[in-house]
Amino acid sequence: MNLFAQLFGGAGGNRNNLSAAEYKSRYVETKTAHLLVDVRSPQEFAEGHIAGAKNIPLQEFQQRMKQIPQNQPIMLYCRSGNRSGMALQMMQSAGYEEVFNVGGIGALAAQGLPLKERKLA
Repeated sequence: MNLFAQLFGGAGGNRNNLSAAEYKSRYVETKTAHLLVDVRSPQEFAEGHIAGAKNIPLQEFQQRMKQIPQNQPIMLYCRSGNRSGMALQMMQSAGYEEVFNVGGIGALAAQGLPLKERKLA
C-alpha cells in the first residue's frame, strides 16, 4: 500500500481502522468512553466475545444500526476484520463519524482484553 493510501484512506487504507494494540492504548487503557460492537453471528458471540461487547450481527446491522448512539466512539469487531469493515462502511454511509474497525477477536484477545467464553457443562 502506498503512503498516499495510508494517509488518506484510499485503495486499501482507511483512517478508521485501528489495530488491536491502538484500540487498547487509546480507549481501554485510558478508560475513554466508547461502545464495542461484535458483528459476528449470535452463535459465534455465544461461543466467546470480548467482555462488555454488544452483539449486532452483520445480517441485522442495517436494520439495527439506529440503536447505536452517535454521541460516543463506536468500535466494531468480528472474527477477522472483514465483517466489521462492512459494518464500518454502512455506519459511515449513515453519517456516523467516530466509528472504527478494530479487527478480529483473536487480535483483541491477544492484547489481553477479557474474553467471556461459554462454560462447558
